[in-house]
Amino acid sequence: MKNVLDSIQCGDATTLLKQLPDQCADLIITSPPYYLQRTYNDSGLGVGQERTPEYYLEALLETFTECVRVIKPTGNIVYNIGDKYLNGSLLLLPFRFATMACDRFPVKLVNEITWVKRNPTPRQFDRRLVSSTEPFFHFAVTNDYYYDRKNFCQVEQESEQATPTPKLGQKYRELINGSGILSEIQKQLAHRELDEVIAEVHDRKIHSFRMKIKGIHAEAFGGQEGGRKGQMDKKGFTIIRLKGEKMKRDVIESKVESLPGNVHTAIFPLEIIEEMIRLLSPNKGLVIDPYIGSGTTAVAAIIENRHYLGIDIDPDYCVSAMERISEVKKECKHAA
Repeated sequence: MKNVLDSIQCGDATTLLKQLPDQCADLIITSPPYYLQRTYNDSGLGVGQERTPEYYLEALLETFTECVRVIKPTGNIVYNIGDKYLNGSLLLLPFRFATMACDRFPVKLVNEITWVKRNPTPRQFDRRLVSSTEPFFHFAVTNDYYYDRKNFCQVEQESEQATPTPKLGQKYRELINGSGILSEIQKQLAHRELDEVIAEVHDRKIHSFRMKIKGIHAEAFGGQEGGRKGQMDKKGFTIIRLKGEKMKRDVIESKVESLPGNVHTAIFPLEIIEEMIRLLSPNKGLVIDPYIGSGTTAVAAIIENRHYLGIDIDPDYCVSAMERISEVKKECKHAA
């Protein structure tokens, strides 16, 4: 393992992953070659050149088998897969892959994160719209996966906290008093808890709150005992405290990147990979990319102070990735 740490290995992804020990990786993040999009080496070998979409998916899943084996119980696996039109029909390859992965392996699909390309390829189609999104599928093998949500990049800031007024909570009081479902004891409890949460807003302990009252507001379905549904059933109301934190959405907007003179034409946006690494792996953890291409994952890992292992079947890409990595290491003091 020490011999491949912080290196680029040239060869078949599945074959080289089989040489790694079980449960050694903290994060696997990759973008396999897209189906019949381009030839990635002179031999025509490698994922993406299969005769049918079904063979392509099987090739992806063969490598995914090894990804599941080498990932730690606390690790994460992220796949970015592009789709393909064939005979005028969208194949839905990314979603077919995600469904097959969940069916075949003991993994959980935590999120389907949509990457919105701000500068998609400027093609004009008479009979369809320009494709400008791609999915990032976030898989985990246990519920204990590493997750640092404060470091995720795409955020929406809640509105600034306004100065509480004497009318804060007045509408809820009117609804409580006018309820024909709540008992007198439940109404007293509702007023008491409303007083408490209003005090928290005044003391700046929380940003704001929402109150749901049985028979007036829609009730939640499912949930655990003691959750919002349980509170509605037992007390006749529930209070939701809002802390005013930044919201982390499952949509990322970023430009498609290009590097002048780089032999690889399909390049991960560096900012997305940096954010994914911070979100899904610990400091100095091991990040693996089985289809390293231009080396973006390794570059992001170096910047974020993680170890890396990149694999690619194309020798030209491996050389280009190593050159790019060498330049980045000169700029990162912790990588020296």
